[in-house]
Amino acid sequence: MWKKYTIVIAIIACIGTVLLFVIKDLQKASLVETVKVEEQYEDFIVHIRIEETNNGFQVLRSIQYIGEEVITIQHRTPLTQITINADNATFTGSPISKQMKPGYQYHPQQPLNFSALEKGDHKLFVHTQFFIDEESVNIKTEETISFQ
Repeated sequence: MWKKYTIVIAIIACIGTVLLFVIKDLQKASLVETVKVEEQYEDFIVHIRIEETNNGFQVLRSIQYIGEEVITIQHRTPLTQITINADNATFTGSPISKQMKPGYQYHPQQPLNFSALEKGDHKLFVHTQFFIDEESVNIKTEETISFQ
């Protein structure tokens, strides 16, 4: 008799545990909408795309050159730094040189993957830094992203 009760209680506990994980997964915050950011500075346009993934969201980054002459830029890693809720970009590594032709779009980094954030609005800080003839160029912008 006690064996039957023990088995029934174990089955109910297993079902309850599975339901708990399913409900918790359904309550995860998700990105409200795909966000596109374009910030232009002189002959450069920084393109940012923020989109939802299975485990949170990803940020795609590139820079486009719209000038008329071929130029060479130098940058450290990453070219475009993304931070959330804190404007504290850091650039490290040895300089990388890249020749930019008119209309060229440069994608130097893989997508950045983030876990889902808490529900509500969050500030996304974008800072692109590179050098032209040893002169520093800094392109900064902010965007609000929402999770629900």
